[in-house]
Amino acid sequence: MSGSSAPFLVESHHPATFRSRGVAAPFTTPMLVGTRIRESKTGIELVVPNPSGGRGVYILDWGGVRTLGNPNVHDTVLFRRVSSIGRLDPAGMRDAALDVALDGHAGRDAAAAAKRGIAGDAAFRLNAHFRLMLGLIEQVHPAGMKAIPPAALGEEVERRGTAILHKLAPLVGQSPADLADALAALGNVFAPVGIGADDKDARTACLLRRLEEAQGSLSDWLSADAENDIGGIGRAIAGAMQTADGYGRAILQATRAVAADAIGLLKRWFKDTEAAVTTASRADWVLDGWEWVCLLWLAAQTGAARRRALLEMAQLIPVLPGEAANWTDLPPPPETLRQPCRVTSREDGWRSGGAAFALIERNESLRAMSI
Repeated sequence: MSGSSAPFLVESHHPATFRSRGVAAPFTTPMLVGTRIRESKTGIELVVPNPSGGRGVYILDWGGVRTLGNPNVHDTVLFRRVSSIGRLDPAGMRDAALDVALDGHAGRDAAAAAKRGIAGDAAFRLNAHFRLMLGLIEQVHPAGMKAIPPAALGEEVERRGTAILHKLAPLVGQSPADLADALAALGNVFAPVGIGADDKDARTACLLRRLEEAQGSLSDWLSADAENDIGGIGRAIAGAMQTADGYGRAILQATRAVAADAIGLLKRWFKDTEAAVTTASRADWVLDGWEWVCLLWLAAQTGAARRRALLEMAQLIPVLPGEAANWTDLPPPPETLRQPCRVTSREDGWRSGGAAFALIERNESLRAMSI
């Protein structure tokens, strides 16, 4: 886009790739909820859902944001932080957003949640590294760890793993230290998806359970009373959730299958690091933006609140880019390549003035729940 800060409306937004769709930014300013940030020829730009609820999105730089509404401190600081990161992807956005929340810009609850989230991410990375090392040992010496007492497992894995890295070094043309560093780096990038089919605590697995819970709850509510649906919006949202869940689980399984070959994964890392990182990040891209949609539904407890939530959720359903077809054997349904439904309103007062403060508080609470 040009250097102008004036926004322009793209009435038909059908991104071909996940990077052209952009990364979901956890903004809390009501007018910016659902915004995505993506790279452009001149830096980064924002893809903002049409505030009216009508067709299309606005493409603008940060200066143009003020033509739609005044961003709060949290969003301003987050945008500046994201502008300085080297790699714009869901993992980079999460790290930047955690740092901003930790500083207290999204409220006390979000700050406390960010502290726990950062500690949790560190634990997931250690767990992924341990599982990769264990997988490496089992590839070289099948069933060689079964006789080790659980109390001594960690120390024995480290000892045997180090010995195996020394044996593998000449075969892959790398030093043992480089192999150890690569294994640690692989643990970092694969930590969100987890290593092994039984890793139920990894962040991607948890998000899929939340998506399944929200989809099931929404479907049950719609089935209980046809009047709960609003012009078919609920069914469209439930269908989009089911598709995202299916794609997420298929790609999670495929990614974990790659990680199951620890030796092959090490070789891939040295041959093409970028390709290995891309493989590890696919589940993140597919599910990017869905957590907020799920939380909007799960946080609504009354019938009236759920009907209001449907109207808001309809604006935020992530479009599935055609690139997803290259990542799995599942053919993308045509309806997933476009926004499933829009809700047009002539009055946006509910997102401005005094009402906006209540929404920001709500959004900060959801932000704490999402970490």
